[in-house]
Amino acid sequence: MSADPIALDSARSVPRAGAGGTRHALGAALTPLARAWIRYAPWSIGKHWLWQKFHWRQHDFSCRMVGGARMTGNTRDLIQRHLYYFGTWEPNISRWISTTLQPGDGFIDIGANIGYYSVLASARVGDEGCVVAVEAAPWIHALLEWHVALNGRINVRTLALAASASAGTLKLYPGSADNIGKTTTVKGDGEPVEVAALPLADMLLDEEIRRARIIKIDVEGAEPDVLRGLVPVLGRMRDDLEIVMEVSPSLMSDPERSRDEIFATLSGFGFAAYVFDNDYGVETYLQGGRASRPVPLRDTAFSAQTDVLFSRARY
Repeated sequence: MSADPIALDSARSVPRAGAGGTRHALGAALTPLARAWIRYAPWSIGKHWLWQKFHWRQHDFSCRMVGGARMTGNTRDLIQRHLYYFGTWEPNISRWISTTLQPGDGFIDIGANIGYYSVLASARVGDEGCVVAVEAAPWIHALLEWHVALNGRINVRTLALAASASAGTLKLYPGSADNIGKTTTVKGDGEPVEVAALPLADMLLDEEIRRARIIKIDVEGAEPDVLRGLVPVLGRMRDDLEIVMEVSPSLMSDPERSRDEIFATLSGFGFAAYVFDNDYGVETYLQGGRASRPVPLRDTAFSAQTDVLFSRARY
């Protein structure tokens, strides 16, 4: 692994000449201070204003997350920007995962992105547990591997594959630099790359199947294919297995049929559906310690992206 290319807690920028350059340099110098106030100040005053003034500035960073893991990145990307300013992503889901996982558990992260959830889960399950991080995009998978190594996580197995219904290859469409998490095997913009694909039933080792406590699926519209590849081993998994799935009907070619398949399949295995309050607005991140638990999903005919928890437990 090469040396970390990103300086600790940095806000680097290229100097510019003249008055504009002075303002740019001043903004770059003040960004870490604004971030420190937003993240650590015990009072809410000024935080929203500082976010509006500074969050759009693009810079490399390296900083600690809530829980102590170190992440690096660039604030142009949506997820990485929130990691820099708040030390967390999707606070309600992050808290739920942190409190649900126990030492010795297994965590399977499908669409692992740069590894935030995989590293978070790795610390929770400990050396006796296991994490499987699946990320198909080669340019994102490299960042995933970097973060696993940076945090010294020896219980994470990374796979540069697409989770699918059958073995083969798939076209992968890159997300934009503003949101690399929009990378998808569903038809998108940009020039696609071809990636290897396998069903989860063929990817997972027996120990990983046996230990899995949480499976997280974030695949931008390919949820039905991922689920089809998981079904052959679902019956061998723990009774307390829970699945967190970002369901994105707007990205599916046949949203109604795909939604019905997901809910019918998991209902057949005894799972009930709950929903996380996962508002991406900055106010959710500024709330600090306030957490919202999943609640029963009353209407499965939704069209907007929804974070669904499938569980045999009661919430």
